[in-house]
Amino acid sequence: MKRMSVRLAMFSLVFLFASGTENSVAAGFDSGWARYRSCCIQTDGRVIDRGRQDVTTSEGESYALFFALVQNDPILFARLLRWTKDNLFRGDLSHHLPAWLWGKKKDGRWGIIDANSATDADMWLSYDLIEAGRLWHRSKYIRLGERLALRIARREFADLPGFGPFPLGGDRGFHPKRTLWRTNPSYFPPFMLRFLSDRFGESPWAGLPRRFLTLVKSVSRCGFVPDWVVYERGKGWRRDPATGPLGSYDAIRVYLWTGMTSSRDPDMRSLSKRLRGWIRKKDIGPTLFVNTRTCSAYGKPPWGFEVAYLPFVRRQETSSFRENYRTVRFIPPPENGREYYDTNLFLFGSGFLEKRFAFDEKGRLIVPWKKAP
Repeated sequence: MKRMSVRLAMFSLVFLFASGTENSVAAGFDSGWARYRSCCIQTDGRVIDRGRQDVTTSEGESYALFFALVQNDPILFARLLRWTKDNLFRGDLSHHLPAWLWGKKKDGRWGIIDANSATDADMWLSYDLIEAGRLWHRSKYIRLGERLALRIARREFADLPGFGPFPLGGDRGFHPKRTLWRTNPSYFPPFMLRFLSDRFGESPWAGLPRRFLTLVKSVSRCGFVPDWVVYERGKGWRRDPATGPLGSYDAIRVYLWTGMTSSRDPDMRSLSKRLRGWIRKKDIGPTLFVNTRTCSAYGKPPWGFEVAYLPFVRRQETSSFRENYRTVRFIPPPENGREYYDTNLFLFGSGFLEKRFAFDEKGRLIVPWKKAP
């Protein structure tokens, strides 16, 4: 327990509570969101990853849409959606999955670089639209989100023999062999799976949260999950042979999403127990890498990892968490926007801890500006 407190004290260089309550974060989500908007979101709604040749991803657009909704900013939401429709959906939200990568092509023109889809971004876009429609009373958004969910079900799921339907990493390229299917555990926030399962209530969505729990139990040796996994006919879930046993930039989101999921979710206790790798090592801070074969954890993490892990820490060690974060100040994200991924991790982690948003037991978004019906 003493070593745990020491590690928490080290986190104090990252995140600050100005007084004794979680509601009093002195610098956090607002400053991070303001910097992100200034550096990385164009006035036309394009989200730019300045650390990777100024590309735009469907993930980036879907995350920005979520934060615009959390901030009750329908104007920004509409701009982001319009750019996404015109450029990633090829002008039609109703009949396409979005391309995952847009940027400067080899011939110097700007446009779609890779037309394949990314399932996590597609699910976030569907969720953003449906919840924006509900919270802002805009039925058009709900219809668009439901149509996108239908396309996801048709094109990004596979019926895994002996297991059932489960989403893969995207529309194409994730079924490399007749007996092998590939996916990414961090693509599937438990609250979102609960939301879509509850909303649609039939195959392939029905039972999806429990199947995700089974996946995590199958691959989370030592309490860690790898970045990528495969399902093999007759053998079940296992580590992806192409990427190996390592968990890092993708896997950190599994802990983030789990920490943000409602404690009233029926699978949350079991899921949380399977992800206590760092805590079992008496070192509750994340590392850059974990090895799910050797059970080792190593490497100094990027600053975004530490903030992303805090919601999970709070769930596991509430009293220690509050005690060690009373007088710590968060160092704002860099202004140059070159740490796109870390900034997004920070926005999710800090926004949740500051109670800018939460999720109920059905995965529905809770925001302070909207009273419960």
